[in-house]
Amino acid sequence: MSVSSSGRDGYPVRPVLSVMVFLGVLPTLLFAIIALLNYANSEREEAAHRLMGNAKGVARAIDMEFEVAIAALTALKSSSLLEQGDLVAFEHRLRNTKLTRGRGFVLLDEAGDSIINASKLSARDIRRVQSQRTGADRELSISNVIKSDGGHEPFVFIAIPVPHPDGVGRWILGTFLDSRDFAEVVNEPGVPDDWIVSIVDRDGTHIRRSHLNSEYTGQPLVPELVRHIESRGTGTLLTISHEGLDLISTVAYARTSGWAAAVGLPLAKLEAPLWQSLRTLAFIGTALVVTALVLAFWVAGTLTRAFGALKRSAETLGRGEIVEPSASVIQEANVVIATMADVSHQLAERRAELTALNDSLEAQVAERTAELVQQMAIREEKETQLRQLYKLDAIGKLTGGIAHDFNNMLAVVMSGLNLAKRRLDRGDTDIQKFLDGSLKGAENAASLTRRLLAFSRQQALSPESVDCNKLITNTASMLRRTLPENIEIETVLGGGLWRSHADVPGLENAILNLALNARDAMPSGGKLTIETSNTHLDDAYASDHADVAAGQYVMIALTDTGIGIPADILADVYEPFFTTKAPGEGTGLGLSQVHGFIKQSNGHIKIYSEIDRGTIVKLYLPRQLTESTPAYTPARTGARVPKSQSNETILVVEDDADVRAATVAMLQELEYTVLEASGGVAGLEILDAHPEIALLMTDVVMPGMDGRQLATAATERRPDLRVLFTTGYTRNAIVHHGVLDPDVSMIGKPYTLEALSQKVSEVLSS
Repeated sequence: MSVSSSGRDGYPVRPVLSVMVFLGVLPTLLFAIIALLNYANSEREEAAHRLMGNAKGVARAIDMEFEVAIAALTALKSSSLLEQGDLVAFEHRLRNTKLTRGRGFVLLDEAGDSIINASKLSARDIRRVQSQRTGADRELSISNVIKSDGGHEPFVFIAIPVPHPDGVGRWILGTFLDSRDFAEVVNEPGVPDDWIVSIVDRDGTHIRRSHLNSEYTGQPLVPELVRHIESRGTGTLLTISHEGLDLISTVAYARTSGWAAAVGLPLAKLEAPLWQSLRTLAFIGTALVVTALVLAFWVAGTLTRAFGALKRSAETLGRGEIVEPSASVIQEANVVIATMADVSHQLAERRAELTALNDSLEAQVAERTAELVQQMAIREEKETQLRQLYKLDAIGKLTGGIAHDFNNMLAVVMSGLNLAKRRLDRGDTDIQKFLDGSLKGAENAASLTRRLLAFSRQQALSPESVDCNKLITNTASMLRRTLPENIEIETVLGGGLWRSHADVPGLENAILNLALNARDAMPSGGKLTIETSNTHLDDAYASDHADVAAGQYVMIALTDTGIGIPADILADVYEPFFTTKAPGEGTGLGLSQVHGFIKQSNGHIKIYSEIDRGTIVKLYLPRQLTESTPAYTPARTGARVPKSQSNETILVVEDDADVRAATVAMLQELEYTVLEASGGVAGLEILDAHPEIALLMTDVVMPGMDGRQLATAATERRPDLRVLFTTGYTRNAIVHHGVLDPDVSMIGKPYTLEALSQKVSEVLSS
């Protein structure tokens, strides 16, 4: 269609509207068809996605069934009855072990002969196990489907080796799962009832099927799916079920067992809505086109008359004459004509009013803009003052808490030393309790400093590869000796736990702090559960929590059954010196220290609590992605104070004369030969003059040449020289990003004689 350049030629309304009907209705129908086909394709893709998701869910459920059996075997394997060789008592335990899954336990010798049969299977079925069991020399083996000769359901055998009590050879401890144990798995929530779910072994043989289970249990899948499983294929494929149904099928593999879950969606169910929608669309489209054409001809006549009236009114207005309103079927045309009539009378007046209004508005905008600028400046100044007040208030609370605790500790130290001095002046040597009190006060002050450094994320960490399950096992043993007997401790260790990378003493101290808080929350006794697991914090969680990066984490959760934390103070528990305990029962630094340590370790902490229900504290440590052997070993307790074995010579470099004198005296007490210097330059001169020096012990922060520079110069002259740094607090010399440099040995000030002895002995023997 085209329009002439003069603007006076054109087409009548009726043909135009008819063409518009076809140009409007038919593309709409085509778009609807395309949209419907795209929707059908999207539904097919969504169905395939759901199909694979449900298959993975069934595969995970398969592994859970096996993991329950493996957990039971692992628990029985550690029985002291097996270690003692008491098979009668062990058989009694096997028979009395209650199972939610499984058909009992057996104990076999290496030849496969039954030693104990506490199962529901016949001896003949048990003999068939040995020939089909795979991985007999591994720590865990899971067989394929084994068909029973005794009329029982087909079953699978799970086994682990058990050391023989005589130390020669080993036994096989096993349990059985049959088709009934997988009944709930094929009915996994979210899988529609008309989908066909099959659980098969590594060769594709059924152990359970959601439809016609009794006919196909023990039988293989259709050949296409068997070949798919043998090639470890993924994705979806078209198959025909044993019943002759066309299916869209997929396979997911269970990691623990190597078994598979095959899930099939009937194709007819997926395509039926598409064909019904296409038939409905064709009928509606035909009716719509016919109706639109009839309406087009009626509207065309009405519009022609209305356009004629508009044309006449416009010509009248163009001549400057008064336009008289006219009646038309089209309401909008009548409104336009009436408007033309008003415009002819008011156009000049309106122009004058608009000009005056525009001038007034510009003046008001300028005035209001100036007011807003002034208000914004005042508000910004007040907000700055308010932020400064908040900072001063926080600093005041922190310094007040530090001053209070330090003054208490210094009071203990000073009073003890003064009393000891007075007694010594009188010739009385009974001063041990005063010295012990002063030493305890000094140790508490050092502990307070460490807690403050942990809260402010300024402590020097020495992270290593950590097996958190092993750490929790050893820590739980220590806690059982520390916590009251009316508190039960339970550990739930996650299987296949990832390694983490953390400072072991700091992590142990964090767990101890949380356990002591749990103890205080359960004055009448209760239960403390320590749990580990792998977890993933997604982007949504990270966006809702500040300073949390999305990714994989190792989680350690401590759950108590105590009194809980009120919701109105839950946000304040990380603040230093904040405590709900009575005076003298807590410092208020426990949770702040844990929070600072976890954040400095690039982790996350979350607390959930309900009054009179208990509290859960979850620690998230980043997963260690690099492969390495865990370096964590349990801390030694009750170690002796090692002394010099060959009268080694140690050079002490310290700019503070009092600290240097005390360090020299402690090393001499440990029977080392000690040389001393007040700075780096003097230290290098002594080092050159005494080749027998085996260890350089230097402060980090010193005027002129600092400890790091001294160590570098010393090891360039003596590559075999051992170096031990000592400092009260340091940044950027031997600690970077809160982590101790990997080639550095350090002992923090203040230190006890025992700690100094252990560290010097460790560095000299490294």
